[in-house]
Amino acid sequence: MASGGGLTQVGVHKVFTGAGCNRIVNNVSWGACNLVSFGPQNAVAIFSPESAQILATLPGHKAYVNCTHWLPSNKFSFKAKHLKRHYLLSGDVDGVIILWELSLVDKKWRNVLQVPEAHKKGVTCFSAIMASHSDAIFASTSSDGTVKLWEVIFPSSSAIFLFGLHNCW
Repeated sequence: MASGGGLTQVGVHKVFTGAGCNRIVNNVSWGACNLVSFGPQNAVAIFSPESAQILATLPGHKAYVNCTHWLPSNKFSFKAKHLKRHYLLSGDVDGVIILWELSLVDKKWRNVLQVPEAHKKGVTCFSAIMASHSDAIFASTSSDGTVKLWEVIFPSSSAIFLFGLHNCW
């Protein structure tokens, strides 16, 4: 309370968000949106190199996150200037793959799809290529000794989200 009997307002704001990266070889990825992703514990952290801070943490995995990969990745940034949405893959030690969507218009994240038991053991690495504006192909590897190829068909508008994912191999 203030000395004159009135209430004073108390403000709270975020000063720092920190997260330690899981000690896994392929756990970091740089996206065409100029954000970096990595797995701390059971979440995905989104780091901005420009502001040197973690912008978001994406909960959803039930096990440690082993790897992340952006669609499109930084090496395809020249093709991604017109895209309003970017996507992020994350894989964990239980073999689960999650696809996340980032809307660049409103900077909002959403969990688009979880692929349960994509692998019988931990997902260890992703590699991907954008085949077109609405189609990507990615490979996932696992400590179960398998490599799986997947096709992702992205929606043409955010109003209707038709998403296709199937195992190509």
